[in-house]
Amino acid sequence: MSPRQGILDAFLKRHVYGATENILADFRSGEHIMGDAFTTDKAPEFKVKLQGTRPFAKVVVIKDNKYVYTSEPKTARVEFTWRDSESTAGKTSYYYVRGEQVDTEIVWVSPMWVTRK
Repeated sequence: MSPRQGILDAFLKRHVYGATENILADFRSGEHIMGDAFTTDKAPEFKVKLQGTRPFAKVVVIKDNKYVYTSEPKTARVEFTWRDSESTAGKTSYYYVRGEQVDTEIVWVSPMWVTRK
């Protein structure tokens, strides 16, 4: 696959994120990555990794348009795992992460759509 085709493939699968600076982001749940839609029989767990150019003032996990986890790490490298212990059986929710550096540069990842059995 050519680099151009690889980029188009990532866009079509929503495996992308946006940033206003050279910030790296990785957002996954098990074998699933940002942009995926999947079903699980247990509370979904998400791994977040961000590498900024400056320390992060705030990092949030958003579920269905509501902040469900907030951190103020004050470090340029952020890594944590968060589990939605309040997920509801039979419901599909979307989750994404947004980070803001101390210099106001931001990063946000494509959401994951998770259906809890």
